[in-house]
Amino acid sequence: MAANGITRHFATIEQGRWGPRQVHYRKAGKGPLVICFHQSPLSSRDMVATMERWQDEFTLIAPDTPGFGLSDPLGVPRAEMSDYAEAAVEFMDALGIEKAAVYGFHTGAMVSGALAAHYPERVACAAANGYVILTEQERAEIVEHYLPPYEPKWDGSHLTWLWARLREQTIFFPWYAKTLADRLDYDVPPPRALQEALLDFMRSGDHYRVGYRAAFTMRSDHALQVARAPILVTAADTDVLAKHLARVRRPSPMVTVQAGGTGPETLDLCRDFLRRHALPAPSTLAPTRPLPGRLWQQFVDVPGGQLRVRRNDDASGRPVLVQHDAAGSSEVVHALASGFVGRRPVIAINLPGHAESDNVLPPGEVTVTAYARAVLAALPALGVAECDFVGTWGGGLVGLELALLEPARVRHLALADMLYFDDALRRELAANYTPDIQPVWYGGHLLEAWHLMRDQGLFWPWYERTRKGIIRQPIYVDTQMVNGRVLELFRSQGMWRQAYQAHFAYPLQSKLPQSKVPMAFVAPSWDPQLEVTRQAARDFPQSPFIPMPDDMAKWSDELLPFFDT
Repeated sequence: MAANGITRHFATIEQGRWGPRQVHYRKAGKGPLVICFHQSPLSSRDMVATMERWQDEFTLIAPDTPGFGLSDPLGVPRAEMSDYAEAAVEFMDALGIEKAAVYGFHTGAMVSGALAAHYPERVACAAANGYVILTEQERAEIVEHYLPPYEPKWDGSHLTWLWARLREQTIFFPWYAKTLADRLDYDVPPPRALQEALLDFMRSGDHYRVGYRAAFTMRSDHALQVARAPILVTAADTDVLAKHLARVRRPSPMVTVQAGGTGPETLDLCRDFLRRHALPAPSTLAPTRPLPGRLWQQFVDVPGGQLRVRRNDDASGRPVLVQHDAAGSSEVVHALASGFVGRRPVIAINLPGHAESDNVLPPGEVTVTAYARAVLAALPALGVAECDFVGTWGGGLVGLELALLEPARVRHLALADMLYFDDALRRELAANYTPDIQPVWYGGHLLEAWHLMRDQGLFWPWYERTRKGIIRQPIYVDTQMVNGRVLELFRSQGMWRQAYQAHFAYPLQSKLPQSKVPMAFVAPSWDPQLEVTRQAARDFPQSPFIPMPDDMAKWSDELLPFFDT
């Protein structure tokens, strides 16, 4: 459990209007049940401060809205707020929740209002903090200008646009307006706060437009006129939406409109409104369930916190453990892991400190051995007694160390894209490969990260941007892949640097001869380290080199015969 008492989970919707999907949520507290809905384009991370404030009084569940955070999108190009209310009811059904109080902020307030209007039997009461009521002209202008597509660009310029857009949102409303009348009376958040918002935006990608648009197109005044569950509509006096309180006309008798004060005072107002109603007791929540035919997600409890996992158990046989590298995640190896679905059980664990996994390593100990022990700690909870292992780049080192720690756990080991370097190159990489990239107010750190990740496919090492460093083979780089790796770098919160350093410090040449587990060295033709991997196989002739297809989804075709030996 996290230090703030908040844990993370996935609810599985096996059959619903939008098909099989999963919803990520945070949970904390004790007492009556309250579901908390976040604003766009953020995630349930936005509810953490509220959960910490209220967790002594309520059991709090904060889902990521579909298409935001770690929740699957609805898979449609356009949805209405009534659809998001229905999706919230599907989420409640998946957890076994019959009825709950709800609280929402901004877009989350609209979800709360839609629930009170359309599903009063599921809502004990609702608090809507920052409720949007637009005129027809305002609605038309916002729909036209507020939601441009999010399209990764080869030069990374989409990130500078995104940074500017998030800063503007704290200076003007709407963010695209540039007049004194549209100026907000806020401090511009510090770079790290803007960075967190940017990461949430990048997680949702172009899906952000679906949920945001639903909030703006909702006939929110009508929802208050037909509300059939008690609902408080409020806003802090510093909220740009505070002036919308006066726009409430002919509300249902179930609606209370009351101005807030400061941000904390408005939260207390919402809390007191929730307290005044008979709220349902918390129920035992349904656990995460599998989704047949695809990789599904769960959080696994280990000492010190939780690790995020993708898996599929449709097939029988020995599980295959697929391990990503530094600045990576189960998303990066998703295609590789997906190739095993229906053929073997497959598991991809996000290393500590990477992609929503807690940093459960001992303080000050970021080593390959510590990573291997963290993976080892997760295996009993995953029901894994033994496995075959494939790891990419530094992920292979984790598998090798796991095989040395507990050889009975690992039956076969496939090492892809090997870091089979001499001491001089390892020292050079340690000195140059991992610059300390920190958020700065003007957003320049984003281009630094973009070019670092993009140039990994153009030069070796990426910082050797000379004729000597040119990778002279077909270009295997695309903007979506680079965009994903930049997200992985930043959401590791600096752990990517420590992970790379741990990989460069690992004495691979002396460790390989110690392994008693059958090994193979593997790489596709586009891998810049193809010849390095071949050399490792020549130096260890008992461990073959197996060429991999360029499409990682087809690696399983070549790996399964090796794993079955």
